[in-house]
Amino acid sequence: MADQKLKNPALRTIRPGWQGNPMHNGRFTGEYGQGNQSMLLALKWQLTKNPQREEKKLDAWLPPMADPREFLKSKQDGMVWLGHATFFIRLNGVTFLTDPVFYGVSYMKRKVPLPVPPEELPKLDYVLLSHGHFDHCDKKSLQKLRQTHSFTVLTSLKMQALIQKWLPGITIQEAGWYQKYNVPQEQPQVFFLPTYHWHKRGLTDNNKILWGSFMLQTPKQTLYFGADSGYDRHYQEIRKLFPKIDTCILGVGAYSPAFIMKPSHTTPEEAVQAYRDLNGNTLVPMHYGTFDLSDEPLGEPVRRLQKMEAAGQIPGKLKILAIGEPLLFE
Repeated sequence: MADQKLKNPALRTIRPGWQGNPMHNGRFTGEYGQGNQSMLLALKWQLTKNPQREEKKLDAWLPPMADPREFLKSKQDGMVWLGHATFFIRLNGVTFLTDPVFYGVSYMKRKVPLPVPPEELPKLDYVLLSHGHFDHCDKKSLQKLRQTHSFTVLTSLKMQALIQKWLPGITIQEAGWYQKYNVPQEQPQVFFLPTYHWHKRGLTDNNKILWGSFMLQTPKQTLYFGADSGYDRHYQEIRKLFPKIDTCILGVGAYSPAFIMKPSHTTPEEAVQAYRDLNGNTLVPMHYGTFDLSDEPLGEPVRRLQKMEAAGQIPGKLKILAIGEPLLFE
C-alpha cells in the first residue's frame, strides 16, 4: 500500500498546509519520526535489573483522596481528577470525560480506588478517547458508563471500528491531527492534536489506529489534555495555533527505563518543558500514582515536580491534585 495522508474530510483542518496524518503501508506514523516499539525492547526490559528496585519497594506513597461529589453536583466550571488520565471536565455547563478507566487494567490493579462510582457521575455530553492503549481505552469502563449515561465519543481516526461494537448506537466522531470536531457553536470547541506515541492492542495492529491529544476552548478558558506522549516538537506546533493555554494536563509518570518509555511518556522535567513550550498558565500533572506501569518509585514524579517548583523552574502555577479533588476555573 502506498504512503498516504489521511484526515476526516467532514472536519475543518486548522493547521495551514496540513494535508493529513502520514501513513505507511496502512499504519500511522509520527510527523517527526516514530519510536521503536519492538517486542525485543520489552524483552530487554524484562531481563534488565531495575536500579531503583529497592527504593521502589520502600516507597509507600499513594496519591491522596478527596470526595468530588459536591463539585460534581454543582454547576461550577472546573475539573476533577478521577485517577490516571481520567478527568471529569465542565466548561460552560458542557461536560467531558477523558479516557475513562474505572477498574484495573489487564493484570494491574488500581493502587487507589475510583473516588466516585461511575453511575454517580453527572450527565455527560462527550467522552474523549485519545488512543487505543488498554489503560486509556477500556471496554469494561466504557460499557459500564453506557449503562447510565448517553454521550458522544470524540476520538481518533480508525477508532470507530474498535469501539462501535462495544457501544452499539453511540455517536462517534473521528478526527485526524489538527482537526476541529463538529460541535454546536455555542459549546466549547474541541480540537484533536498530535502526540508522540503509538497504538497497539493485539499482535498485528501496530499503529493501525491514530493517537493524539485534545484542546478544549471557550472564550474564557483554553484547556489542553495531553494524553500519552513523549517529548517532541509537536508542543511548539500546538503553541503556534493556541498561543496561550490556561490549563495544561500533562503526563509525568511511567518514564523509566528510558530506553523503552521515552517515545511514549514524558519525565516530570520533560513535562515542564512541554508546559513551557505550550506557554501554559496552570500545570496539572497526571498519569502517575494510579497504576504501577514502570520502574520508577510511585511517588518519584511528584517529588521531582516539587523540587522543580521549589527551585523556581516552573514559570506558572503547579497544581498537584488529590484524586477526587476539583480544580475550579475562573
